[in-house]
Amino acid sequence: MPYLNIETNQKIKDETILSEVSAFMARLLNKPENYIMISITDQKTMMFAGKADPTALIQLKSIGLSTEQCKEIAPKMNTFFESLLSVSGDRIYIDMIDIDRQMFAWNGKTFG
Repeated sequence: MPYLNIETNQKIKDETILSEVSAFMARLLNKPENYIMISITDQKTMMFAGKADPTALIQLKSIGLSTEQCKEIAPKMNTFFESLLSVSGDRIYIDMIDIDRQMFAWNGKTFG
């Protein structure tokens, strides 16, 4: 059930980016791609460190994220999105949230 939300002030020119991100996250999290949801908001008015230079906020919500897993995937996500979005890695925030399986539902049923 991973949900990834990307907000950036950059313009996303290629619609295939959703497929790229979905496949990357499935591999990274070792979860079936048919459960992964991706949302991208581009050209958003954003400022980071007092500047409106290219920036991004990436939010990952997933059942079963551990502290150790977050430490492991953070640099991989940063490198991937730095390249994909043309945003310097030091201008990307990644917010990772472990979701209680009883608090997330799909197809009318919670996962726990």
